[in-house]
Amino acid sequence: GCCASPVSCAATLMAAEQPAFMELVAVAKSGVHVYSYPLAGASDLGEPKFSFPTVPTADGCVWSADGALLGLANSSGGVSVFSPGSGYTKVCESKPLIGGPVRNFYFSPLGTHLVTHERWAKDAGANVGVWDTKTGEMKMSFVLKKMTEMTWPPLKWTSMETHCCRMVADGVQILPGDLSKEEKSAEKRITAPGIMAFEVAPRGAGSGAPHVAICIAESKGAPAKCQVMRLDDPSRTTAFKNFFKAQTVQMHWNSIGTALLVRTSQEVDDTGKSYYGGSHLYLVRADGEEICTVATPADGAIHDVSWNPVQDEFALLHGDLPCLMSLHSGKKGQKLMEFGRGHRNTIRWNTFGRFLVSGGYGQLLGDTDFWDKSGKKLLATSRLECCVVSSFAPDGRHFLAATTHPRMRVDNKIDIYDYCGNLLSTTPFDELLLASWRPRPRGQFQDRPPTPGRERPAEGKGGKGGGKGGASGAGGGYPAAKSKQQAYRPPGARGGGGGLAELLRKELGSTQAESSSTATKVFGSGAHSLPPGAAPAEPKAGGAGGGAASRNARKKKAKEAAQTATGDDGARDEAPESPTTQEVASPPAAAVEAAAPSTDGAAASDNPEVEKKVRGLRKKLRDIARLKEQDASKLDPLQREKIAGEADLVRQIRALGAEP
Repeated sequence: GCCASPVSCAATLMAAEQPAFMELVAVAKSGVHVYSYPLAGASDLGEPKFSFPTVPTADGCVWSADGALLGLANSSGGVSVFSPGSGYTKVCESKPLIGGPVRNFYFSPLGTHLVTHERWAKDAGANVGVWDTKTGEMKMSFVLKKMTEMTWPPLKWTSMETHCCRMVADGVQILPGDLSKEEKSAEKRITAPGIMAFEVAPRGAGSGAPHVAICIAESKGAPAKCQVMRLDDPSRTTAFKNFFKAQTVQMHWNSIGTALLVRTSQEVDDTGKSYYGGSHLYLVRADGEEICTVATPADGAIHDVSWNPVQDEFALLHGDLPCLMSLHSGKKGQKLMEFGRGHRNTIRWNTFGRFLVSGGYGQLLGDTDFWDKSGKKLLATSRLECCVVSSFAPDGRHFLAATTHPRMRVDNKIDIYDYCGNLLSTTPFDELLLASWRPRPRGQFQDRPPTPGRERPAEGKGGKGGGKGGASGAGGGYPAAKSKQQAYRPPGARGGGGGLAELLRKELGSTQAESSSTATKVFGSGAHSLPPGAAPAEPKAGGAGGGAASRNARKKKAKEAAQTATGDDGARDEAPESPTTQEVASPPAAAVEAAAPSTDGAAASDNPEVEKKVRGLRKKLRDIARLKEQDASKLDPLQREKIAGEADLVRQIRALGAEP
């Protein structure tokens, strides 16, 4: 029969194309087990679909990016690669290079290469090998003496494997993506003495080549430096940022390769506010159009930051606990949305960037917020006690939370929740090392909005939602909460008085002390904080008139003030000048002085965009002044080019109605 409508027909076809099951792997003491979990939900994982011998550590089990391959450390010290699509048959096997065992390994983005790492030993030879996953042939090998978070992984590809980069002692090698020896002539090199980290963009902006970002450590009083170059022209820097206090650095590209988040950290916090040191967060656009500071230690610690997997925006947990979670633009870095405060330190996006989870794990109680980012709505708050590992399923509607060994030596388990925080299944283990979903390629599942009526009833702030009784079924609807008569509470105990009980709830009891059920949209990026009772600025005539309209308004305002100060010509003819008129005329003279452009503060404008641009231009002038103090013979061509552009910066500042 035919469908009732084209919409219902498309929905039926979409449902038919989606697989009915998802797979996840559990690395346990008894072995590596692969489970099949239905999309409709189930009370437990049941019996494993496939089982493999145990692996020594949690790092001994790795999926490829698209889930087409599963790598497991084997008993001979190497790695065995299996194909889930053909019933987990063995595809190839890599042998240890220097006796083994392989401690870490990973796949290239398309799964064509396997990179293995063994512990370095003096005079033992290369300890990192690159293997072809189809044939098991070794493509290349090299020595990696020290493995840290900044040096691992040692080889990084673009998402389509068009280029591969390797960090060496004094720079970065740019290799062909297939690592073919015939294309040795195509190798390029970025010379960067003192390099500490690098990151390759997943793809190029538009039709251009991808970028690579490198970070050079501080040396002899010189600041650390982050530089961005195109892989097809590594000699030209498209963006750079200097900063101090960068003992370690982490760099994260957005999914389209147009913007980079640089997170720097130091072991000691100069402000003394944090025992764990201080962190800065910078946003760097690949084309150099925008470089700004997003977060500093002065506002508290940076707990987590994560890009939206499909949009140019990122979520940030920043500040003293209870900290604020906010959504920022990837173009300018300004705050777009606020999700309230809570004791949270972990951010998880689903595959489609629709659902967002923020949780407080580790030393925190495990309270977790499930957000519908698109609808700006809090779906539920659940308590995921002793959660160590967490991730969204590839369908974007199920959430895995696992308690693993050795972080927790008892009560190891895998819990699966829906996107509303309802507990669907719990599977206990004697000793669980790792749990993870099998990744699936984009297009396997479809993005869907929340089902109407699926939001779990509110359970009060800090409630332990999502417990064993948190779900009324594996896939059905959830009835609306019935209003219950509450016990009387005095006004001081209702959460709004700011008394001792309120402070204790913030610090200890409720980790949702300042939460909100809806996300708050932030209007404007540079709005000034007003004194209590002050009215906001009136909107300008003409709406978003831009910088030109703002300059014209300032000129008109200054001209009117000047005319008021000097008085009308006809009035001066009728009345002779007297001390009284001089005293009356003096206040407008002060108005003229106040209306004049400020030379040492921000631009005299009510337009925050103009003020922000003036601040940026003045910062560049200060950088040029510092460059002039250095020895001219030691300046590189890019620094000389910056100095030559000083006059143009001054002209731009004056055109905006300010003084340099």
